[in-house]
Amino acid sequence: MFLMKEHFYQAINETEHLKEMEKRGGDKFWIDRFLARHLVLVYYWIMVFYYFCSPRNAYDVNIKIEEHAFNTYTKYLKDHPEDQKIKEIAQDELNHVEELNEALAMITQS
Repeated sequence: MFLMKEHFYQAINETEHLKEMEKRGGDKFWIDRFLARHLVLVYYWIMVFYYFCSPRNAYDVNIKIEEHAFNTYTKYLKDHPEDQKIKEIAQDELNHVEELNEALAMITQS
């Protein structure tokens, strides 16, 4: 049940992050909107397949993506230190890394 909640929360989380970046000019060009909204579906199904093949590696990839997202938000904050919402999102990414590590530990113990 824990893993199901984590997966659902992560999907909602990524949608919220996409909307926040669009508010900051990330939706300026139609190609950016198109790619952001469609590649996420491709990524989702790749990860579903990957999870069935190798759950540990799938979680490891997700951890690396969340860490990359944190680094990206950190770079953004250097130019926009007043952006409280992005600070919250960056912290959320770190929390996600911890949660994914917990999930990975659960899978590893099984």
